[in-house]
Amino acid sequence: MDKNSCKKINKILFLPKINLKSNWRSMLFVIALSLVVSVMGILISSAFSPKVLLLYLVQPVLFLLNTLPLTLMMLCIYFLTARIWVSYLISGSFYLIMQMINYFKISLRHEPFVPADILLGNESTKVIKINELPIDAGLVIVTVLFLISVVAVLLILKSKPSKWYFRIAGTIISVFVLIGLYNTVYKNSKFYDKFKVEGTIYSSVDIVRSRGFMYSFLVKANTLKLSAPEGYLAQEAKRILEDYENKEAVEVSANLDSLKNKKPHVIAIMSEAFFDIDRIPGIEFYDNSNPLENYNKILKNAYHGKIVTGVYGGGTASTECEFLTGICISAANWGADTYSAYIRKDTFSMARVLEEIGYKTTALHPGYQWFYNRFNVYDYFGFDKRFFAVDITERNTKTLTGYISDMDTYKFLLKDFQEHLKENPENPYFNFTVTIENHGPYPNEPIGYPEILKHNGSVDEEYYHLINNYAGGLRQNDEALGYLTEQLENLDEPVVLLYFGDHLPFLGSEFAGYKAMNYKVGTSYGVDEYLNTYETPYFIWSNNSAKALFKEQGRDLPVGEAPTISANYLGPVLLDYLGFNHSAYFNYLKDLKSVLPVITRRFYKVSDGNYTENLSDDEKEVLKTYCNMQYYILFDNKIN
Repeated sequence: MDKNSCKKINKILFLPKINLKSNWRSMLFVIALSLVVSVMGILISSAFSPKVLLLYLVQPVLFLLNTLPLTLMMLCIYFLTARIWVSYLISGSFYLIMQMINYFKISLRHEPFVPADILLGNESTKVIKINELPIDAGLVIVTVLFLISVVAVLLILKSKPSKWYFRIAGTIISVFVLIGLYNTVYKNSKFYDKFKVEGTIYSSVDIVRSRGFMYSFLVKANTLKLSAPEGYLAQEAKRILEDYENKEAVEVSANLDSLKNKKPHVIAIMSEAFFDIDRIPGIEFYDNSNPLENYNKILKNAYHGKIVTGVYGGGTASTECEFLTGICISAANWGADTYSAYIRKDTFSMARVLEEIGYKTTALHPGYQWFYNRFNVYDYFGFDKRFFAVDITERNTKTLTGYISDMDTYKFLLKDFQEHLKENPENPYFNFTVTIENHGPYPNEPIGYPEILKHNGSVDEEYYHLINNYAGGLRQNDEALGYLTEQLENLDEPVVLLYFGDHLPFLGSEFAGYKAMNYKVGTSYGVDEYLNTYETPYFIWSNNSAKALFKEQGRDLPVGEAPTISANYLGPVLLDYLGFNHSAYFNYLKDLKSVLPVITRRFYKVSDGNYTENLSDDEKEVLKTYCNMQYYILFDNKIN
């Protein structure tokens, strides 16, 4: 907009003209504007909480740390463009958009926006529609105020043209001050941890809301470059693993011909957002509409329990990684998505463990191959074959979610299994499959599923369709699961099936769907609510041929309820069920499970079966050794 246009608008609206007669006054005005935008951002990131806002009054340094990056960015753009309004518009828009992304992610996934999400593109952007974003009055008011202020700055302010040398010097100083602050203050996590938290220090949401998004985001940026744990020694980790090696088991297993050493085929399925919703008191379904009918039948003849994951409503690859590698993301507390950020070479995995004793391995994900970098990660994990959505050309089942159905996924799996039996009859088969049919979002309106959830007063009618849509997709999953187990039961080949959920479904912002069912979840409350937020079911089931094989080998299969464990122990539990004990690392995890069967970011289940937030000195040492061990497995372990 040119000067004449601005003058005309000013005359029409009777707006005053403020003439900033010196460069220093212009700079001060830019700084003042940065303070205004910073307050707007703090309002957004704190979810307009008076208690959180009070923290900034009693901790003014906290406000400064959240504002300085914005101030320096605005000054830098001002020096480059010599336009206050341009600096305000560009910097303010970028800053507020970042704050809103954080606000949306907290509302939708109950975790803050972190630098690692940029590497991933963030899963929530793939499954959330614009009209489902939790846009409230506060966000609208802040946005409108910002736009009005931009126009006001454009029309009212007149700044003195700056000399070229002043602008160059100002730009260089702004950049160097920002770099200096980042390398000193914003890399100092110990200083960051000193600030108070409104809520609990075990909730990443409470921490970011209390300490500010911008400050927290820059501190978290350091986690993209992962450092070894304090006191880490690769030689020590290697020595511990050598004590757990069982070379004899590998040598015996090399003979695949004898009945004694014959191995069952293994299929492991991680089901998207699979959750036993019927565990919630009061939840009922109409006759012949139970979405877990086949699942509940299978449990009667299976070994089943709960795993505690480290993610809620998304973050599928975290649970996947924990199963395949035995890495506990919660214990490591890495700030980046492991698949996208850290796995860049051949890496230890369940596929390699089974390959060592003769298995041919396949990974199947009926989604995009680039998502979570799975195309490369599955290769680094050592899978012989990898299949993605592009490979599943026969899609006969129509879904309401738009994703490939579990039924078509399982038919493709069975087809690959049959081809394996023809091509490699002497080798057992291992398949790891990730399903996606019941991926969110789950709209809070009818989308085509029949009403299977009873209107019995146990569910708030406002969210009935949201929950019914999830349950409708769950029913589709269950029908496909019934089909799969039926087909496996009819085979003469011995097959063991592991089935588990990756995380709870996202049922509305701030746990709206769960609150509508009166199901207590959340990370800021007690252990029961915490576990309700992260627990998903699993079972291990064998077909009749596998049962006969194990019986002839003199082994009794466990049946019934299993102890609750962290997802990182699921691999060792499966190997123990199969009778395999040749993996040093998984054998180590088996012993660790007896000491710390559940590890989360907040609670630990210890050997006596109780949960605690405070470990004993001995338990802390065990956990420290584990953190060192999994760093070694992921980064320093040499794969031949």
